[in-house]
Amino acid sequence: MTVENKRLLIGNFNNGEKPYVYALIRDISDVKLYLSWLTITFLIISLLAIIWNYYNTNNIVDTLLMGIDEITKSTNDIKVNNLSERIETTCTNKSISNLISTLNSMLGRVENSFTQISEFTDNVSHELKTPIMSIKSMIEVELTNERTIEEYQEDLGKVLDEVNWLNNIIQKLLIFTKNPESLEGYFRPVNVEKLTMELCEFMEVLTLEKEITLTCTLKDNDREVLGDESLLRDIFLNIISNAIKYNKVGGEINVTSFKIQDKIGISISDTGIGIKEKNLKKITERFFREDKVRTTKKSGSGLGLSIVSHLVEVHKGSLEIKSIEGKGSSFIVYLPKFK
Repeated sequence: MTVENKRLLIGNFNNGEKPYVYALIRDISDVKLYLSWLTITFLIISLLAIIWNYYNTNNIVDTLLMGIDEITKSTNDIKVNNLSERIETTCTNKSISNLISTLNSMLGRVENSFTQISEFTDNVSHELKTPIMSIKSMIEVELTNERTIEEYQEDLGKVLDEVNWLNNIIQKLLIFTKNPESLEGYFRPVNVEKLTMELCEFMEVLTLEKEITLTCTLKDNDREVLGDESLLRDIFLNIISNAIKYNKVGGEINVTSFKIQDKIGISISDTGIGIKEKNLKKITERFFREDKVRTTKKSGSGLGLSIVSHLVEVHKGSLEIKSIEGKGSSFIVYLPKFK
């Protein structure tokens, strides 16, 4: 390398210029300073972020704990005698609010179930008490005086009627104790139109006393539903029995079937006494009987339509009731078509 080339590389000291090596060292020092500044800035920001997160986390935790404490206190204050009360809190956390909403919804269902159980227990005790007291009274009367064989037989026949009445109520009540999920294990395809047609033929003899005309317009085709045949029979047996029982002399009963979307409908209409409009929603309640016509033993226990409604729900169906007081009623059972 020549002397000139060396001068070009190192720089010219005579002109007061700094050599290239010096400039390079200076640039490296600036980079180190810049990196140091970035590192310090990053550390400061990280520290502030940690402090901010710690503060907010503590606030969130404190808020959650406060909300949980309020829920615990409110829940402990709810007893059997004040199930209508609901959980309240001042916590604004969304998760806590959702939890409270869920718990309040659950409390509503518990309150409703508890009310139904309480009413059901009262009704059952009342219904069972009547025949038991009647049996007790008749036996006491029999034991007070001597009677002839004929009188004993007559009174024992009355006792037997009461026992049968009591047994009938108990058998019907047992239907409500069965778990719907356990019943579904016995479901099979059932030709619901054929089943209803057979019931119409069986029930026709009961229409003779009132000279009622029972007309069944059923196609008896392959319209099947998934269900338990004996339970389905109970549904339509109860409805047709009521249509006969509460009909007028010389009245009519029409049983028809139809298909709507993926459901099969069985309609049973009559020209009977009808149902008061205010009682349409209550008519399927357990032990509900509309008036004096429906309070005698001949009219039933008040469980028939509640059993119908229950069994229809077990079969994933629905029950529609239409009625005009003094003109008649229509009961339409919708059941999912078996595919």
